[in-house]
Amino acid sequence: MDELTQKQKGGDNSVNLQAGRDVTFINIAKSDEKDFGIIDEIFKSVIKSLGSNESQPDKEHINLSKKIGINFKDEEERRRVQEYFKYAHTKSALIEKRIQEEDLEVQNDLHGHLFQRYNSLKDERLNNLQILEKLFSQFITPDKKDNAEYTNLTRAFILFFFDDCTIFEKTESEK
Repeated sequence: MDELTQKQKGGDNSVNLQAGRDVTFINIAKSDEKDFGIIDEIFKSVIKSLGSNESQPDKEHINLSKKIGINFKDEEERRRVQEYFKYAHTKSALIEKRIQEEDLEVQNDLHGHLFQRYNSLKDERLNNLQILEKLFSQFITPDKKDNAEYTNLTRAFILFFFDDCTIFEKTESEK
């Protein structure tokens, strides 16, 4: 596919100017594919560690505001967790889709692994924000810790398990 340069003739013989840099349609079209690649890396990393040791508000999804309120009492903590969800929101459907692609045994292994990691941190008497942030850091591979896309997808991965009630306290309607 041809790259768009600073000047390009449109179909109606008009001239379109670009903002000083070339843009390729290939890079834009492969954005989701790249995200899936990163998600696969996260899954492979988590599944490997098990061996060695489109988002939609529906009936199946919890009321996050209530759950965040139950688990994070401090206003600043609630705001921070809401920000984590806001930035990870666009990746949530990708995470959910990827999890659903796994067979039931692998899904159960993932849930059990996250539940165990959560409870180990809880036993250390950390506050819930510390637990959440430790989980984020435990699931990011060291060579990717400075990669913004990778870290955001890792947060989305952990927040998926918060949303589905695998980790942290449940609301009354979830019990």
